[in-house]
Amino acid sequence: MPFSAIMVLLWTYLMAIQFYLSVYGNLITGNLVAIIYGCYTLFPLIGLLTDVYIGRYRAITTGIILCFISWIINGILFILNNCYGFMEKMWILPGYVINNIGVITFAASVIQYNIDQLIGGSANELSTIIYWNIAALPVAWVLSDWLVLFNPVTREQVVIIPSGVALSLVLVSHSLFKHKLENISLIKNPIKLIVRVLCYARKHKYPENRSALTYWEEEAPSRLDLAKDKYGGPFTEEEVEDVKTFFRMLPLFIAILGFGLIANISDGDCTKESLVDCIMITFIDAYSVTIFIIRGCFHKYIPSMLTRMGAGIAFALLGCIFIIRGCFHKYIPSMLTRMGAGILFVAQSPEHMRGMMVGLCYTSLAGYAFNSVLQSYFKSLLHYYIIVCFLQLLILIVFVILARRYKYRIVDDHYQRYMEQEDEYERHQEIPESEIVIIED
Repeated sequence: MPFSAIMVLLWTYLMAIQFYLSVYGNLITGNLVAIIYGCYTLFPLIGLLTDVYIGRYRAITTGIILCFISWIINGILFILNNCYGFMEKMWILPGYVINNIGVITFAASVIQYNIDQLIGGSANELSTIIYWNIAALPVAWVLSDWLVLFNPVTREQVVIIPSGVALSLVLVSHSLFKHKLENISLIKNPIKLIVRVLCYARKHKYPENRSALTYWEEEAPSRLDLAKDKYGGPFTEEEVEDVKTFFRMLPLFIAILGFGLIANISDGDCTKESLVDCIMITFIDAYSVTIFIIRGCFHKYIPSMLTRMGAGIAFALLGCIFIIRGCFHKYIPSMLTRMGAGILFVAQSPEHMRGMMVGLCYTSLAGYAFNSVLQSYFKSLLHYYIIVCFLQLLILIVFVILARRYKYRIVDDHYQRYMEQEDEYERHQEIPESEIVIIED
């Protein structure tokens, strides 16, 4: 694996660690945290802006710089709060908000940017990178859970110092080794492409000036297919297939909603006297089971990514049914869903739409906000769990129906080879006669 890919993966871990330290080490609780978690619905917008205007490298560096600025602000306000009682318990709020914006900007592009470092990599390497990116969340969560064992003053100090070390390591490694990074510039507006293809399909019902190679096809082209250049349209084969893939994948995001529903069911009870119910203990166990046992079995016997996502939702439903106490049940299904969704969306998403699609995937982190609002309407947790079980069952049924109808993207190799040969022929025809060198014996 290239050094650049390992370095970007290390950035992911360090950024996740400093983020969870700031979240679970501070004194902000209640509805304020739910509102901030609701900001994760901005992930698709950030991903779109990254694809169209910013670029992945600049988005990642911007996120890192924002997090470093938030750390400086937190350090200054921490000193003022201890010395003068400035802002009391709300001293961490300004830096916390800036940190959230930076993390969202970073996380919306880091998986795609990490994959960019694996030019020519195998499918196994790509899936491994995605798995280890997702592993950053439980690793960071384990470290943050240790903070519960400290008193509030020590906890604030432990938050600031490790966060500064993590961000400093990211900035130093970026300054020393940025020349080793692969920066691929593929900035294209996916929304504009989708609108143009839909407008063309709406105005044209029949093919115009279609290629002779298309007459042997048994199935009639769809309205969207009429926009392809082989049917006389102004768009290439890849551009139209990108749009079709986008609409095929869009309904599958219901699985991400299923993950969001179990994001806040029982967070455990971690104290100095008992570590049995700690999130860090259950997360270590759950991730070990997921990575080394379930993933191995699924990779061998259930290679389909959609089937893995469905299994994650089914496990989530079983977890809701058998919940009594504790939080172990929810992490295995959530990881299965996230891993399956991550591989599917990265593998199937068009290159210039990947930021937006992965951003939609990350909106599942806003499940905390949704669950906080949902729980406020129920006085009894039993009623809340019944509603969640019903929603999980409904989502599972809908997802199974959608997954059975989903068609994986398949490239038309025959026509693709023909178009490449035709382009090569046209390039040779455009060479001026003065540049043609005639070799005489």
